[in-house]
Amino acid sequence: MERRIFIFFGPPGSGKGTQALLLGEKLNLPVISTGELFRREEELDTNLGKKVKKITRRGGLVPDGIVAKIIKNRIAEKDARKGFILDGYPRTKRQFGFLSEIVKEKMVFIFINVSDKEVKKRLGERRACKCGEVYHLTFKKPKTSGICDSCGGTLFIRKDDRKEVIARRLKIYHAKTEPLIEYAGKAGKVFVMDGEEKIQEIKKDILKRIKNLYSSKR
Repeated sequence: MERRIFIFFGPPGSGKGTQALLLGEKLNLPVISTGELFRREEELDTNLGKKVKKITRRGGLVPDGIVAKIIKNRIAEKDARKGFILDGYPRTKRQFGFLSEIVKEKMVFIFINVSDKEVKKRLGERRACKCGEVYHLTFKKPKTSGICDSCGGTLFIRKDDRKEVIARRLKIYHAKTEPLIEYAGKAGKVFVMDGEEKIQEIKKDILKRIKNLYSSKR
């Protein structure tokens, strides 16, 4: 049986993580993100986990080679035999090269496209509380402006949601990640989705395209 492999990518705030989880639930495939893998390796206290912990604790970026080894180990596990979903990896041409060495099968790349204006609205209007609750000035307003509904704490703007940080993240995305669409087209099938549609509509569209893709292969 052909292993089904899906790679989600898109700008920050595009909702790719949400769609990856929805697809994983529907197809009963593991959803793999680098953040989850790092935490897992650290908890298991593996040699790779110790290296990752040492790097991240001092604020550094985990080298691509180490990330590739961790992903290679993860997709070799039993629950990934029928396939898997990668969320947010690869993000650069170099990482794409590592992935192509690890995965020899054809992949399906799902690009969640969202405009810079929408990204800035989604991330820039988020407000957080120290208790862990997250609000949005348009989509999920607190009952009292600036105050958390759950604990009464004062809401604040997270570092990653500040205007200058969002602008920098978008700049990096356009320079390093967006060009991967060209390489993805050579390594498999690319689906470009309108990430500004409603969550359930995007989900339906993704499932429809996947169904048509695999039906045509029979």
